[in-house]
Amino acid sequence: MRPYCKTTQNLSRYSRLVTVAALLICICLLGFAQSTAAQLSGTVGKVLIRIRDRGNEQQLAQVQVQLIRFPDGVVGEQFTGSDGSVQFSGLSVGAFTIRASRQGYEPEEVQIDLRNSDRTLQSVDISLMPRKDKGSGAPQGIVAAGVLKVPDNARKEFDRGSRLLNEKKDFDRSIAAFQRAIKLYPGYADAYFLMGTAQMQASASDAEASLRKAIALDARFIAPHYPLALLLYAQQRYAEEKELLLEAQKLDATDWRWPFELARCQAQQGQWEGALRYGVTASGSVNAPPKVHLLLADIYANSGRPRDAIAELELFAKLDPESFYMKRVREVLNVLRHRSVAPAFPSSEPR
Repeated sequence: MRPYCKTTQNLSRYSRLVTVAALLICICLLGFAQSTAAQLSGTVGKVLIRIRDRGNEQQLAQVQVQLIRFPDGVVGEQFTGSDGSVQFSGLSVGAFTIRASRQGYEPEEVQIDLRNSDRTLQSVDISLMPRKDKGSGAPQGIVAAGVLKVPDNARKEFDRGSRLLNEKKDFDRSIAAFQRAIKLYPGYADAYFLMGTAQMQASASDAEASLRKAIALDARFIAPHYPLALLLYAQQRYAEEKELLLEAQKLDATDWRWPFELARCQAQQGQWEGALRYGVTASGSVNAPPKVHLLLADIYANSGRPRDAIAELELFAKLDPESFYMKRVREVLNVLRHRSVAPAFPSSEPR
């Protein structure tokens, strides 16, 4: 928001709105990487997830399994190994969504709720339904050709790298394991993807190249698009980021992440109208986390619309009343409610 101060009164109102917007930015978790890197405190247990084909009950390898917690979004991500399972440990009390997806299958989601007494290993079984080809009616996912091509020794290195990355947080050793997997099977898109995420967390300069290689090997592989978008955002390469996210939209128009990241991209450039459009789109997605409403509140506050910002924060409070961010949300709400009593900026004045 750029100030246009016709009177001292307008300048004062503008300064207060900027203060509110700054507070909102502080409480809004912005981006995939922050979500995946979030540390869970008050650990109480772990969850073992097994994935099978619903038709033949076979264990499914190379399934992307995401652990989602509101409002943080994705707090963990792994790929199943040859035994069709992954395990998340160190989980804190609260509700989680488990999302499982693999090319050729319909995605599935399961909700779990960890209580203080849940200190033992919990097991969750998920069956994926093969997606039917609209043209022929034949299932696409009963046998995944890409998985069959991967040699066993390359898959073992991939599984080793996944464990080192997700369980041990040993980025250097996980990168080395993925590199060995790629050497054994150069077309291993999943290995390039996880290597790229490990390189991001290790602040390695070649993370972008790895993520782009994963997309080049499999143009319909949506997972690498989001960490790559975050890298481009951090480097202020907004035009490239927008192009990448619009490609992600083509792959899954129902995903909340591409409009959320586009809203951030537009907001960072002061393009509030576009930011609002994408933010509203993100909030309309079925699986959108409550933090989307924090972003919308920030956009409204920067656009001189405190009443709309209040509505978004109140909705966030209703959706996630136990959120870590509620203390700050209450502070911002008190400020906004007080400011909203004052007259708004005249609509005829440029900003």
